[in-house]
Amino acid sequence: MIKNFSPQALGINGRQSELIELALTYAFGGMDVDMSEMLRRSQRSSPEDAAKYLNAAKIKIGGFNLDVDLDADDDAFTSQVGTLHPIADLAKQLGASRCYLRLPAATDRLPYHEYFETQRDRLSQISQALEPRGIKLGVGFKAGKEMGEGKEFAFVRNVEGFVALVSAVGSGTVGYLIDTWDWVVGEGAMDQISELAADSMVAVRLASVPYDVDAAKATTADRVLPTLDGPLNHVKLINHLAEVGFKGPVSPGASSTRYKGTTRESIVQKAQEAVDGIFKEAGLHVAPLPMDLIEDI
Repeated sequence: MIKNFSPQALGINGRQSELIELALTYAFGGMDVDMSEMLRRSQRSSPEDAAKYLNAAKIKIGGFNLDVDLDADDDAFTSQVGTLHPIADLAKQLGASRCYLRLPAATDRLPYHEYFETQRDRLSQISQALEPRGIKLGVGFKAGKEMGEGKEFAFVRNVEGFVALVSAVGSGTVGYLIDTWDWVVGEGAMDQISELAADSMVAVRLASVPYDVDAAKATTADRVLPTLDGPLNHVKLINHLAEVGFKGPVSPGASSTRYKGTTRESIVQKAQEAVDGIFKEAGLHVAPLPMDLIEDI
């Protein structure tokens, strides 16, 4: 598995060169990128120029978010799927093989069972655009208790519904984005992850519910950097992923609202310390930070 830096999962942003520098400073082996921005840059110059900083840093692309709204009307959704083809072509050229998308937590469009079929069909359409390029789609869900506000119909907000929908797609291109915060808030447990096939897990995000917050009432703002244990033991999870041969990106995550007044670098450092601590406790090798190597020399 790849210790991966996902700026979006940590609620931070910046120029690509700045984010790459953070990834290198804190010894992340992979990094999520903005593939839509990469496409715009490649169209202005070339794919090689768009990826020059990544290539110079020798850092792997962990994955990228798809700019597709699964709750859009039919015409808008069809148009968005059409834009996936050049993005997927570029991703293949750059060696990216994983992308991410979250299910709507609620909708005004259709009741649950009808909307379930709509979402299954839409995920199938997306997979048809990605499969020829060898790109897997990691589907996640949003369990925050505020996510259904203002919508007429609730949709996937728990692990049971999430697993049912992704498995119903029936495509080897479509798998799971396992977010441990959503898993806990969405009434999931470790044994449900253990039941998933290794090749069905596309990416993993690690985050925790604060000890003073009831998971049954947690909102998206109640997302903190991953701890070793808790309702879902992160050390046991990483051990399981290692045992089944998971090769994808593992990224720490947190809500930026929990770290107001903290510098971007400090957030990334704390995220690195959190994920490194989990990996070490699981008995996995953790790459030393560049500064540590300099001190050793």
